[in-house]
Amino acid sequence: MPNMTVICRNATTFTKTKELDEEAFRKSLQRFVDAGLGVYLASGGSGEGHALSWDELRRVYQIGVEVCKGKVPVNANPPEKHTAQETIDHANLAIEAGVDVVNVYGPSMLHGFKPTDGELTAYYDEVLKAINHPVAVAPNPVIGYTPNPALIASICDRYSQVVAVNLSGLGNAYFIDLKDSLKRAVDIYHPVPGSLHALTLGAAGLLSAEANIIPKTLRRYVDLYESSDFDALGKVYEDFHRFNRYVAKWHSGSPRWLKMAMKLLKLPGGEGGVRLPYLMPPDDEVERFNDGLLRLRVPEIDEMAKEAGLSVPD
Repeated sequence: MPNMTVICRNATTFTKTKELDEEAFRKSLQRFVDAGLGVYLASGGSGEGHALSWDELRRVYQIGVEVCKGKVPVNANPPEKHTAQETIDHANLAIEAGVDVVNVYGPSMLHGFKPTDGELTAYYDEVLKAINHPVAVAPNPVIGYTPNPALIASICDRYSQVVAVNLSGLGNAYFIDLKDSLKRAVDIYHPVPGSLHALTLGAAGLLSAEANIIPKTLRRYVDLYESSDFDALGKVYEDFHRFNRYVAKWHSGSPRWLKMAMKLLKLPGGEGGVRLPYLMPPDDEVERFNDGLLRLRVPEIDEMAKEAGLSVPD
């Protein structure tokens, strides 16, 4: 495996009639293996984990392990739950399938609930006392609140099975405060936006949903960083930043833009679209998205577009 890991919150593929498309899912996962990228299976946003049944989740984890285990990191990213026991049950489902690491969010903000520091600590205590398996914790503000970095560090220090912290939507100050508060070595992962700073601060790797579409670009990005080829690195980062800024107009935390791009570029599972409660945008908006995506002139997108028989704008 490459020294620096990029882990993608990968999309879950469906058939046109919205069943889990296992064949397309295997092909989709193979793209990450070929690019040397890890996966976080069945995430709540890009992986539509909230929309999967218990049996479907089991199959997603089993297939992910079959395709990826021993080749690239294969981890589970269960959506946030309201109780510790729900989190434990879901984590055990993934562990039984053989995943490497389970990511654990704090409790969800159902009915306006926002945990105090004491409640969040009690939640993680209950979860981590029950899970004897490598775990990542995620102080992700997308769930509605941002835990204090010192509190996250204290959880990492008290539970040796915590091997990583996954940061998203948090700036350099949070990264530095977390690192300063940790009393033992724990890998810290950072999203690709802003990662030039995070890598120099000591990030162990990167997290990305964008790698669903441009996995080779993300692999090249970290390879260039590790080889200190900063001239080429800057050009690849520009491509990524241009891509990320564009798709963010369609709410980058959701699967809508992913499934639009997958369909346009004829990637595995692209024809299946999203599941409720998500809906694909209207046809005119999809056409606007497609046109703008091809006009970005990101080399990997140009390559896929030509393979899909599309004309690339000059």
